[in-house]
Amino acid sequence: MIPKKKITMSEYNRIINYQKINFGGEATICESDNPYTVYKLFNKCGKPIRMGKNKEKKLEILYNLKPENSTEIVSTISLYDMIIGYEMSTDYGLETYKTYELSPEELKWYLEESKRILEYYSSLGIIYGDVNPRNILFDRNTGEIQFCDMDNIQFGSLPMDVVPFNLQVYESQRKIDHAAHPYMHNIMTLRAMGLDSYWASRWDLRKALKRPGYKTVLTMSKPKDFNGEYILPYVKKLTR
Repeated sequence: MIPKKKITMSEYNRIINYQKINFGGEATICESDNPYTVYKLFNKCGKPIRMGKNKEKKLEILYNLKPENSTEIVSTISLYDMIIGYEMSTDYGLETYKTYELSPEELKWYLEESKRILEYYSSLGIIYGDVNPRNILFDRNTGEIQFCDMDNIQFGSLPMDVVPFNLQVYESQRKIDHAAHPYMHNIMTLRAMGLDSYWASRWDLRKALKRPGYKTVLTMSKPKDFNGEYILPYVKKLTR
């Protein structure tokens, strides 16, 4: 069973006001008292809110499963017996990067390794929907990659809590399945080359991709017809 950590309201206020690292639509990432972990605290306008049973169940699964190349769940965080977040592992050197900040060699490894990790997640039954550079931690010295925001995965009958925009388009035509991995990774790959799966001209796509990759992108315009293939093996050159 996942360990539980309790905090007081004064501790919560100190963490949320003075230890904030980043924040998103659902939660705030804060420093913990451990240099090797961070807190993810769910709140609305700074006020703590219950994390939700769906996330609690997924965190328990992730704690027991311990998938590689992902931030590890350390404990849940409770306030007044209400679970408001969790503690997760972090390593020095792991940071998020925009793809244009990476060298061609780094970008090639970044895309290849993230593809391998997504295929590994699929083998575990995990669907990681929000594939984008904001959720991929990269150590430029070691080449290590970790996916974060693991609480928003889909696993079995447990759905994603927030479906990212590109997957909303996907979901409007088919159920979110493991083909969502190549679909989202392809979008990230195209954007790394300065292209867009929706608006890029066919001429630009032909210049950038070998024929199988070009044909795959065409199927992405209607997700119900998407062929489930990764375009990365068919990229001619990773340049913008």
